[in-house]
Amino acid sequence: MKVLIVEDEKIKRITLTDALLKQGYAVLAMENPIEALNIFKEREFDVVITDIRLPHMDGLDFLKEIKTLKPETTAIVMTAYATIDTAIKAMKLGAYDYITKPFSSEELLLILERLKDFRRLVEENIKLKQEITERYSFGNIIGKSKKMRDVYELIKTVAPSDATTLIIGESGTGKELIANAIHYNSPRKDNPLIKFSCSALAETLLESELFGHEKGAFTGAVKERKGRFELANNGSIFLDDIDDIPLSMQTKLLRVLQEKEIERVGGTKTIKIDIRIICATKVDLLKLAKQGKFREDLYYRLNIVPIKLPPLRDRKEDIPLLVEYLLNKYSSKGEKKTFCPEAMKLLINYDWPGNVRELENVVERVVTLTRSNDIRVEDLPDFLMTSPEKLCDRHLIDVMTEAVSFEAAIKDMEKRLLILAIEKAGGNKSEAARILKMKRETLRDKVEKYGILELSQTMKVKS
Repeated sequence: MKVLIVEDEKIKRITLTDALLKQGYAVLAMENPIEALNIFKEREFDVVITDIRLPHMDGLDFLKEIKTLKPETTAIVMTAYATIDTAIKAMKLGAYDYITKPFSSEELLLILERLKDFRRLVEENIKLKQEITERYSFGNIIGKSKKMRDVYELIKTVAPSDATTLIIGESGTGKELIANAIHYNSPRKDNPLIKFSCSALAETLLESELFGHEKGAFTGAVKERKGRFELANNGSIFLDDIDDIPLSMQTKLLRVLQEKEIERVGGTKTIKIDIRIICATKVDLLKLAKQGKFREDLYYRLNIVPIKLPPLRDRKEDIPLLVEYLLNKYSSKGEKKTFCPEAMKLLINYDWPGNVRELENVVERVVTLTRSNDIRVEDLPDFLMTSPEKLCDRHLIDVMTEAVSFEAAIKDMEKRLLILAIEKAGGNKSEAARILKMKRETLRDKVEKYGILELSQTMKVKS
């Protein structure tokens, strides 16, 4: 830490300089504040320690000058003429601390140690904010598919506003990640983002958790408690699984949306709140409303800006990107693991009913258990080993999309099935026929019919 001392008393100046040098500080001590100010303009100092009574310039004026030139510089004021008025003026001008003469070098060193702790906390806070910004930036939502690019554009549009947002998606699609991105890219980003799952608690506890309660409101309420809505004041609240909220609570939630006010359980005082509400659901709320299981008026209040997250099976082109991100996340430092092409193909072909969360669990498991940097098919969980029948189902969907007629679809499917069986059998015609439950001669005729002899030869089909 670089320290500039401005002190007109020679003995005190030398004493302080020696004490700070012994503790590892880089010190420059000067008598004249005007000369010190010129040096200060040219060089960088972390701390300036200045006397109040100085020749040629008052210490408070000197403090004002250095804070004007470099506001981030920390200043400590020392004086033998301690008055509350002087201390207040010094603090208003930006002094970090105030020390009264006579004082020992140890007293000053204690202040500097506290300053080190303070600066470390400030730096950690800045770093934490940067990490939060990076973590919840759009760049951290992985996906380049058209459906995900549409989601990004919607987040960019809605984030600066206070519009109530409803995130719709299956479990594991990343609804909470979207809520994070909305909050941390909004004007409320420096205020709290309170998260709550509406399915986490019984109905009897839900109201107290959301709205808070007064002392004595019920058995066990030994003191007043703020609820999630109050804790989120001036920030945002993310209500996950909003479809699970009981009908009795939906009326109170509607009031929050309409009036921006709440009452604690057992209380009569109306509390105004300023919050942005972000909700998430895994089901069709309008369908629930038509069934009488969800208030229709609440649905329309929540559905101001809907954001629909696609399931992973509908954006398979994003799987390699997600896998690369997850490999970097779970690999040890200096470790570079990759999936071989065959293993990656299995990941892409799988439908991932648990979506991104399921994919993350698989990657973490494989990275943990696989010693080699090259992750092979045999390293993957058994359920990813897709059977020929499953692949045929997927091919059938493709064929129905591409074929111009039913007859063409049947022929295309038959050809693909033959190719799959030959690949599965490693080129052995007899084994391929067994897989397809047909005679070897029939298989041979169909291979010739569909012109896939080249495949047979390439794989050295046994005759």
